[in-house]
Amino acid sequence: MMTDNTTTQRRNATPGDASTAPSGGVGDPSSFSSSGGVVVGGGVNNNNGVGVGVGVGVGVGGGGRGAPSSSSSSSHAASVIVSAIASKLGPPLSVLTTRVPSLIALILRVLLRPTIQLSNLLFPPGEYDGVHDANGSERASRAFVDLFRMQISIVRPMMMMIDDDYANVDATGGGGTGGGAGGGGGDRVGGRREAHTVAAITSAVEHYVEPPCPFVPRGYDAIISQITGGDRRPTFDSRPLLLVYLHSPLHPHGVRFLREYLCHPQLLHLLNTNNGTNERTMGGNGGGGGGGGGAVACFGTTVHSADGQRLRDLMGVSRFPFLALLDVKSSTSTSISNDVAMEMMLRMEGPQLFDVSPDRIATYLRTAITRHADLQAAEANRRTLQEDERRLRAEQDAEYREALLADRNREDERRLAMERERRMREEMEEEQRMRISMEASRIENAKSIMERSGGEPPANIPGLARLRFALPNGKRVDRRFRGSVDTVGTLRAFLTVHFHENGIEMRNIGLSTNFPRRTYVEGLPDDALTLEEAELAPQAVIMVQDLDS
Repeated sequence: MMTDNTTTQRRNATPGDASTAPSGGVGDPSSFSSSGGVVVGGGVNNNNGVGVGVGVGVGVGGGGRGAPSSSSSSSHAASVIVSAIASKLGPPLSVLTTRVPSLIALILRVLLRPTIQLSNLLFPPGEYDGVHDANGSERASRAFVDLFRMQISIVRPMMMMIDDDYANVDATGGGGTGGGAGGGGGDRVGGRREAHTVAAITSAVEHYVEPPCPFVPRGYDAIISQITGGDRRPTFDSRPLLLVYLHSPLHPHGVRFLREYLCHPQLLHLLNTNNGTNERTMGGNGGGGGGGGGAVACFGTTVHSADGQRLRDLMGVSRFPFLALLDVKSSTSTSISNDVAMEMMLRMEGPQLFDVSPDRIATYLRTAITRHADLQAAEANRRTLQEDERRLRAEQDAEYREALLADRNREDERRLAMERERRMREEMEEEQRMRISMEASRIENAKSIMERSGGEPPANIPGLARLRFALPNGKRVDRRFRGSVDTVGTLRAFLTVHFHENGIEMRNIGLSTNFPRRTYVEGLPDDALTLEEAELAPQAVIMVQDLDS
């Protein structure tokens, strides 16, 4: 890996191993030169390949027995130059030039630390605008995003040059071209491979597309609100993880971790592909979307910001660089970020991070993301099953309610029918009682009329009326009445009593004569006519009709 090669090269280039060489000397085949990096004009040197020349220049050539360096930082070149100067001055002065400044810096840092902390408390930096100041949090986050973008721009095509042709350049090539007359020549094969490497780098630069920044320029409160959904309260299967990086500008390897680790192709690809959005979908505001449908929301800030101090105190961070992967739980509280629950899924901090390769860190993150995705899928399945069960129970409850309602309706209809039958029966009984009562009353009235008439008169009295009644059944009934006393109503009373005594059902009796043709209607005034007035005396045949038939 690029990081491992760079570390090895720095460790081998110690001041004690560097040898002196006159300017313009010929470099050993194992001389140190970094592809596209800064080299010192080579001379005759030992196996560690660090030569001291007159000038410093940029050269591309074969490295010494290994893969070329992945970084051409100025700090590395400066360390080489200091080591070379120290080796020229000799062992005593070498110790002074390399150890004393570091010792003085350490002593000053220890002595000034209380003063710096007190000044930070009394006169906080501009980024300390308050924990709940959205503008201050966004400014601090945007400053970190700009720093991260700058590191991506510095790394540029070197991130894309991890291929076999570039990594396996033969170490037998010539030394790098140093400023002045430094640098040795290589064989023709090495020159051709160097030319191929230069062409590959040129092609990579021409076709290089800078990857987007996975970190979002938003404050901590905004990120937490977006993850938890604010008032929406998203479900577990739709909530992304939170990747937090705390950057310490005063840490000697803070920028190195950004450049060599977080800007590593695998990590960048992992974070960008698992983000919900990127710079383009954010409308140029930069950064990946935190939780916009992705698996990871990335948030980075410095420990000099209010958000950084809050996270530092919250997670007890004491060593840098610091990288953590959190599972932010939704909270029922109205607070945005002060009352949310978090589960630490992955925590990496301190100098030990540099003992782990970037691809291994990417593997750790990918494993945690995959495990979280599996849990989300299981939660989604569980919620689906619960929803299906709830829907099934709702359907069963609805069917039960419908059946219960149908039974209740049938019971109501049956009860109403029984009630109607009861009322009809009571009405019929009441009508029957009324008819019986009316019939009894009619018969009693008829009997009373007949009693008042004095019965059938003898046959030899004057004014006698002999009447013959032709019944509907064909029978005939003869009866004598007093022509001047008895009335048509008396005739009806006689027939009523006769039908009652003989068990004949006839309530509405119609009376009529054929000669002369005449009909006597029940009631006044016909019933009040005497037989003589009705022209039924001295004799007549009366036709009796059943008006109900």
